[in-house]
Amino acid sequence: MVPVSRSSSSDSAVTYSSDGQTTVASLSGDVTFDVDSSALTDRAKQVLDEIVNRWNGKPPATVTVVGHTDSVADDAYNQTLSEQRAKAVTEALTSNGVTASIESVGYGETKPVAPNENPDGSDNPAGRRLNRRVEVFVPAF
Repeated sequence: MVPVSRSSSSDSAVTYSSDGQTTVASLSGDVTFDVDSSALTDRAKQVLDEIVNRWNGKPPATVTVVGHTDSVADDAYNQTLSEQRAKAVTEALTSNGVTASIESVGYGETKPVAPNENPDGSDNPAGRRLNRRVEVFVPAF
């Protein structure tokens, strides 16, 4: 997807991008979940309220929620954690009154947006932080 527009909340808890067909709200893992947890933080609940409010009372017919992790733990653990995080966001949207058909998917560490390691093999905390996220895909609004 090549974004044609991009915006974010003041604390970078959520970043929006759109290519004219699909709008993606990317929730930062640093404010959405505690480390090794799939329980939503209070800030995450606020962010999800903000996402729903952006729909201006016209919720989309379909929503896809996608969970991602960094590569710190093993593949199986990260896969499960990403699925649990996507499910937590899906449940929060549903309990917030969203009646759209919601698909929940986890990709574990398989779709990074930044390197988890530096070129010399050392840890890249900034990259790992970017990779820990949940994305909410909806038709462009």
